[in-house]
Amino acid sequence: MYLQASFRDDASVNEGNFSLQLRRVYPLLSDLSSSDGTLGGPWYLNADGEGDKSGIPVFDGTGPRSAAIEELILRSQHESGQPKSINIWNGNPGKGNTSSISIIIDCGSIANQFELSISERQKCGSRLGLYLPCAKAVSTVAVEFNCPFATFGPRPYFEKQVFDDRPGVSWMLYLPQALTPAQVPEARALIPVMHEGQQKGTIIVSVMDDVFDVNNREHVKVANDIEIRLADQDLLPRFVDL
Repeated sequence: MYLQASFRDDASVNEGNFSLQLRRVYPLLSDLSSSDGTLGGPWYLNADGEGDKSGIPVFDGTGPRSAAIEELILRSQHESGQPKSINIWNGNPGKGNTSSISIIIDCGSIANQFELSISERQKCGSRLGLYLPCAKAVSTVAVEFNCPFATFGPRPYFEKQVFDDRPGVSWMLYLPQALTPAQVPEARALIPVMHEGQQKGTIIVSVMDDVFDVNNREHVKVANDIEIRLADQDLLPRFVDL
């Protein structure tokens, strides 16, 4: 499964603020580990080039470790004014075990990017379970990074979505609006995303009683129909506008 989102930081966030980004990731680990303990950690920085065996742990029991932040600063010391990446993984190699998080920041005029990739043990499986624990992870990312969208589902769905220039719905799509069933009648569920007592947005779910399967025509049709419905109401943003 794959979670993709974009976000922008305001002018008060300094360039290369790796500490901020990792603090945003930390609450997500609790969501992941509640479904699969191997996703809760430890997480490590990806190797910086061939032969790097540092395996620096990223988090301790309270948040990001200073050693990991210092290593990221060291790796980016020649990247002033350029996009910078944070790449971490859960230290469990092999299909059905490994998971990774990638964050690209300081992207200038284009949006920053967040990606979570979870290797599944079954072809149409979900290590996070059915839609509710998956939606919890999407909600955490949307709130922590203040995302204009976040989409979650199998990576091959990108080839089946309706619009190339807009996010796809896949299994679920977060948008920063309060949506009603009248606006999205094709949705199987609309989950409000709350923050500080206010509704921040909505997660639109295309499949409730099963794991989303790109080979299931009905699953794909529902997601496609939701995309068309949202676009017709100017509710599905274009990437260029994010």
